[in-house]
Amino acid sequence: MIDIDRFTAILDEQAALLPEAVFRSLNLGIGVADRHKRNRQSPPDRPLYILGEYHVHPVMGRGIVLYYGSFVRVYPEMNDEAAARQEIDRVLKHELTHHLEHQAGSRALEIADAQRLRRYNSGEDEP
Repeated sequence: MIDIDRFTAILDEQAALLPEAVFRSLNLGIGVADRHKRNRQSPPDRPLYILGEYHVHPVMGRGIVLYYGSFVRVYPEMNDEAAARQEIDRVLKHELTHHLEHQAGSRALEIADAQRLRRYNSGEDEP
């Protein structure tokens, strides 16, 4: 996997390509955590790792975090920067969609994510 410094730089580069309007009210910005985060609802024998999260705190505000450690666990062989960029961009846009939907009062993506998790846990689907 590419190192965390390059990961963070790619995330910044991909974010810079997006319209400023999508970041409105994202006062905590976009960050990178070096740790991994496991989805606690996934089966222990088939763990799912959370690659990114959109957070809303009633006092602090809104932010997005991508978990570098989760990327390392899910994509340990990803040394190709183009492939890493594509996946970082996908996760960034997924989390920004949560942000935009939250502002609009929609939960469509949140519901779709929960449905995908249920299918995965039942053995019907891959993440």
